Amino acid sequence: MEENPYVCDRKPGVSCDDPADIEYNATRTWVIDRPGVPKTPEGFKRSLVLRRDFSKMDAYYITPTGKKLRTRNEIAAFIEANPKYKDVNLSAFNFTSPKVMEDTIPEDAVRKVPSSANGNKKKALKDSA
Repeated sequence: MEENPYVCDRKPGVSCDDPADIEYNATRTWVIDRPGVPKTPEGFKRSLVLRRDFSKMDAYYITPTGKKLRTRNEIAAFIEANPKYKDVNLSAFNFTSPKVMEDTIPEDAVRKVPSSANGNKKKALKDSA
């Protein structure tokens, strides 16, 4: 993103003064990708999945053969097993997950309570009994 910043003249017939296609609000859960995520190698797809508890997104890659890869080690093994992709650089794969915008998470979302908080809650319940 830093190397190739958005400029309004990239989309013919659209100006920065035109209204947005979509407005930021809480009717959807919004996320912001981290800057500097490299362009996904040709033939591969980067996929992001929002966790049920809205805590974060998980990034993974789908190979040209349709296999889902979740770690850099899996990608390295795939490239080694498929010499056709030997020119694909491991640094082109980034598993950094986008930041979930807290103010757009639904109010009724079931959020995980950190395990240390669970322990304190159990202790408080035990002490009150």
